[in-house]
Amino acid sequence: MNILFNSKNLNPDHDGRAFVLTAFVASDDITRIFDKQSKGHIHSVFNTSFNLAFGDHLVHVGAVGNGVAPFGIGMEQGQATLLTKLLAVNSDVYWDERSVSLIFPKGIILSLDRVNWTNHKVQQAHYELMRLEENFTILANTLMQADWQIGLAQSEEEKKRFIQYVLNPSSSTTKDFPVIDELERLQNLAFNEESTDAEKVFDYWIGRGLGLTPSGDDCITGICAVFSALEGTNQAFIHQLQSYLVERGRKRTTHIALEYLLYATENKFHSHLLNVCNALGKRPVTEFSKAIEEMKGIGHTSGADTLVGILIGIKAVVMHKKKGDYY
Repeated sequence: MNILFNSKNLNPDHDGRAFVLTAFVASDDITRIFDKQSKGHIHSVFNTSFNLAFGDHLVHVGAVGNGVAPFGIGMEQGQATLLTKLLAVNSDVYWDERSVSLIFPKGIILSLDRVNWTNHKVQQAHYELMRLEENFTILANTLMQADWQIGLAQSEEEKKRFIQYVLNPSSSTTKDFPVIDELERLQNLAFNEESTDAEKVFDYWIGRGLGLTPSGDDCITGICAVFSALEGTNQAFIHQLQSYLVERGRKRTTHIALEYLLYATENKFHSHLLNVCNALGKRPVTEFSKAIEEMKGIGHTSGADTLVGILIGIKAVVMHKKKGDYY
């Protein structure tokens, strides 16, 4: 692919030329980051995406087909892959407000002057309890399928026991599977049980698992998504999480996972997760099935682990609604 095109001569290299690439989509939250600090550095680089650090905040840049983070920029996949091969970790990057562009070393430029700016904040909406219960069953059955792997379980059998416990705790056993005890505490916190120690629950789940966004963090994000999307839900869980992250977050998990969690406490989520939120209790079941299938493409198990959190969140809402509580 030839990326020597339409050079704007921004920060040209020694030949007076610039590599100019174009982004298509970007979260409107990144302008807030750039307004605070215009100089950053390349934080991490992967096969088809990379992260930039501006102060304490991250900006994720990747293929738009993989969805857009609440702190993200989306590009055409071929250009995103190519750009990752041209960048080096810790190199400086600058935001040029005049040209609406990110300026990288060696004359590489990522232009945002034609992007579609997107808002990643989910608004609470009315839902139908019957539809919510129906989608709960669809999601549980989907996660039970062999092609869905969750990082919260080490085997297919453990995964089934894990999901089965969420469906019906009385039919499950904790023998040889101690994570179930911790899952019970997490569910109690989500169910707003006042006797549950939030700090101890988050100490176990935040940072638990492998990867850039550990499985426990993804699960917590899923719970936040449900409580953010459904009208009348109790916000105590999100407020407790926010306080915990401010006090202990950087000591407990990765920079990238913490960023997603902090956005979750502001009701802001990855575009694929937004689609799940929008389909939770009000769209045809086909829309919900399509949205959860989309989640499979997020990380190795991140999408599935997030959906486990969705499952827990839906259960909490349904349980309280049936009790007649204003949840």
